[in-house]
Amino acid sequence: MRGGLRLVARLPLWVTPDHMTAFGVAGALVCGLSYAAAWLSRDFLWLAGLGLIANWLGDSTDGNLARHRKIERPRYGFFIDHTTDVVSQAFIFLGLGASPYMRFDTACLALLSYWLAALYSFIRALSAGVFQISYWGIGPTEIRLALLAYTLSLLSLGPVSVMSAYGRISPIDAFCALVFVGVFGSFLALIWYESRRLAALEALPQATTAPGSPPPGATGPS
Repeated sequence: MRGGLRLVARLPLWVTPDHMTAFGVAGALVCGLSYAAAWLSRDFLWLAGLGLIANWLGDSTDGNLARHRKIERPRYGFFIDHTTDVVSQAFIFLGLGASPYMRFDTACLALLSYWLAALYSFIRALSAGVFQISYWGIGPTEIRLALLAYTLSLLSLGPVSVMSAYGRISPIDAFCALVFVGVFGSFLALIWYESRRLAALEALPQATTAPGSPPPGATGPS
């Protein structure tokens, strides 16, 4: 955190939070295109890794920069930050699915897993006033670190895959399929838990009303 604050303090004044947001999205686009271009040369994976780092830098710096300069725009910042996150993840995972290192269908499952978690966060923020972007210690930063580690492993060890009844499957294909099952199951469980919690919370005023008495706010006959 301190390193991030030192970084934003040293940025020139002409660099705005919107510039850093755009820088992050551009990094995601470069990452996705580089993954797809890995059919031509594995060296494009180096560029994909740099794109991931640029995406993390832009996404983690734009809000800190706005707070450091005291130019926050909460509603605008929330809207731009999270919509660009959704677009950035699409660039990255669809590019990875178009690469020789991951099946397109499992890349879509990985992207859907991220979108399910984001969708739950947004709905919960509106219904309960609680916004959470990380679950069980895993958030956007951890996802980028995992992708960066996978990219480096491809550069050092090369791709690994096996034939199955569903075609050729790599370790990341199997992992993302399992992640989707876990995320979808958790999504359903969290929906059940949160719906029961909100139902109980909103039933409290009725439960505390004495039998035969008018509901809160009601008036007697005129």
